[in-house]
Amino acid sequence: MQLFMKNIFKRGNARENNTEGCCTTGTASSHKRAAGIKLNIQTLLSACCALILVSGCATSNKISQDFKPDTDFKVFKTFAWHNFASEIPNTNNSAIKNAIEQSLTQQGFQLVSEAADLVVDMNIITQQSIASSPRFGLSLGLPIGNHGSIGLGTSKLLGSNNSQEGLIIIDITATTTHQAIWRGTAEAMPMSHFLVRNERQLNAVLKNLIAQFPPK
Repeated sequence: MQLFMKNIFKRGNARENNTEGCCTTGTASSHKRAAGIKLNIQTLLSACCALILVSGCATSNKISQDFKPDTDFKVFKTFAWHNFASEIPNTNNSAIKNAIEQSLTQQGFQLVSEAADLVVDMNIITQQSIASSPRFGLSLGLPIGNHGSIGLGTSKLLGSNNSQEGLIIIDITATTTHQAIWRGTAEAMPMSHFLVRNERQLNAVLKNLIAQFPPK
């Protein structure tokens, strides 16, 4: 009888141990699932934030180019400055010119003081920032600044309302024909990009702008 009761107690203890083990295993599995869900949510949020940042950078400015067809860009080796003008006050003009020179040098062109194959004109102007309005789409045929016959004055570009944004226009002209062969534009530039402390952001835009030249 005593042996029988001992067997019963042993079986009961075994069931309790199994029950506790199942509860422990179930709790651990629940914790793992919760941790996995939390990790997935964090990953999703990080991906969304990254996408928002990339989208913001991509839409902050519009870079485009226009060029004269049937131009053999391979014959051009050297360049020099013709004109640089900025309507935006307190811009670091020397740093901007240096960024353009470095980008053109990286593209395989050499800066010279005379007898250059190409001359560069750069204009930085302001325009009215209206999200619903179309961009200028400045083609090569529209003269800009001192190199051309007309300029885009501030009175024509700015309105009494809305914020302002920068517009960068770079014209490259062949000295042999005195004809503009390429124009690059960067539109919808935040005015904060032209502050000295944001030189890195502006240089990134300038590099992407010049990277289009010569056109592929």
